[in-house]
Amino acid sequence: MTPFTDADPALDAAWGYGVQDLDRQQRLTAGESVIGTKLGLTSEAKQQRMNVAEPIVGFLTDVMRVDEHSVAASLGRWIQPRIEPEIAFVTGRDISGHLTLAEAARAVEAVTVAAEIIDSRYDDYRFRLPDVVADNTSAAGLVAGRSVRLDDLDALVDVRCELEVDGQVVHAATGAAILGHPLHAIVHLATHLGQQGRTLPAGSLVLAGALTDAVPLVAGSSYVIRMDRLGALTLRL
Repeated sequence: MTPFTDADPALDAAWGYGVQDLDRQQRLTAGESVIGTKLGLTSEAKQQRMNVAEPIVGFLTDVMRVDEHSVAASLGRWIQPRIEPEIAFVTGRDISGHLTLAEAARAVEAVTVAAEIIDSRYDDYRFRLPDVVADNTSAAGLVAGRSVRLDDLDALVDVRCELEVDGQVVHAATGAAILGHPLHAIVHLATHLGQQGRTLPAGSLVLAGALTDAVPLVAGSSYVIRMDRLGALTLRL
């Protein structure tokens, strides 16, 4: 479909989150369960590209979660899927309202390497900010590795990530690509939830944002995401 803002340029982010709320409620009514949340536009380059000054937030449900070995079988349910490497947090306490970076660290129970599968209803991923927020920030699927407990979460700034496609490293970055420090994703999320009068419960999954650009998911290809200290994911389609 074409973006809604093509027909109505006056639409804003508040409208987008209103549509996203309707989407979430319909999913809950259909029997899905919310398992966490995700952040998008967490890199300075992507924010400049979209002309925004802060990340956007979407939600994750149990239906979106797939394991490494079932991604190939799920390809048919997506339109134009792409994959991007992410650091994921498992929360150890409820989150809402203002948090300092130290408080955000104490709210984290564990960390894991993850792959987000993004998809878009809009032709060729062409959209403006309100459109992508309404489309639940392109959230379509996720693959998470084994959870790791880290005593020093500041080390995540220097964690090196590589995204390999068919045996070739196509993108690399460090944790600093996520808002300068991955824990800033938790800080931003808490503020966002507080403004909406909502709480993310303990035990939730939080995708902190893409470390690199996304690449298309293509049948017959293989994808490996490696992160220092957090492990690796391998997807063969």
